[in-house]
Amino acid sequence: MKKIISIFIIIILTVAGVLMIPDQKINTGKIVTTEEMADQQNTSVRYRNYVEFDQETLQLQKEVVQFEIVFHSDDVIDVTSHMYVSYVDETIVSGFFLLTDGEKPLMEPRSLWYVPERKYVITTPKIRLSFGKLWLVKILNERNGKVRFGSACDDSGTFEVKSGDIWYLTLAVPTSLEKSGFLVTFQSLHDSMEINQLMRSGNVAFYSANYNQFDGKYYSIKLSILGGFSRCNVYKEITTKNGSIVDICVAAHRKGNLIIYLPNGEDEQSNKKGYMRYSFLGNLSGTWKFLVKGWSLYFMIQAVLLVVDIDPHAKTY
Repeated sequence: MKKIISIFIIIILTVAGVLMIPDQKINTGKIVTTEEMADQQNTSVRYRNYVEFDQETLQLQKEVVQFEIVFHSDDVIDVTSHMYVSYVDETIVSGFFLLTDGEKPLMEPRSLWYVPERKYVITTPKIRLSFGKLWLVKILNERNGKVRFGSACDDSGTFEVKSGDIWYLTLAVPTSLEKSGFLVTFQSLHDSMEINQLMRSGNVAFYSANYNQFDGKYYSIKLSILGGFSRCNVYKEITTKNGSIVDICVAAHRKGNLIIYLPNGEDEQSNKKGYMRYSFLGNLSGTWKFLVKGWSLYFMIQAVLLVVDIDPHAKTY
């Protein structure tokens, strides 16, 4: 009887000892989603070898979010990015992606946008009238089938990192979240990545001249396949406080001028036919002023401006 009791006590103590052993396993193999990180802002998650960021989880709308990625061992990182905007009737859609190592972009900064036009459009400084829907585009996009109208960009890269290196990922959806999205993934050889959400705010804006979102005068008329004409003399003035991401694009003009006055007193100018663009990344803050002048025949001038008031953790690009 004593032997049976002794054996029983030994079994109980052994099982209790097993249950008391702490779990020291760092990588569970689970994919870390942005949903988990959104609940732990400014709180480190365990070191991982796979992380993904997607619009379905983040649900950015007229917002920008920035993450810090800290590497805790020498490693090799595979990065992939996918962005898209679908053409939606009378809805401006856009998205922005930036990945830096604290000094320079590691991959090409991406700014996607779509400013819709109907078949018939009349624009003056005080009114904008449009009618004549593109029904085929609308039907195909709403069905979300294999054939859709829009723009997309894919990019990827493989990078070696050292322990202590820090990357910065900036994602923005300056307009409606409808019919736009992104998916960014990070895959490492080892469990080396620590993810921190640095900020999320509404310090982002997107402006279109032919939607009367610039100041000044913009005139245009479009008559379906007959085309039309446009003429503009517009400007936009904005102020940033935390740093600046700026991207302005002017297209479809026969003749035009683009002038940018920087907060430091300098200016940039362009008068190329058909397409002009200016981009800036840096911690320069203050008042920016953008002037666009020009005219077009058959097509309407597109003048769009993306501004993000944030430190991009990169020098001028």
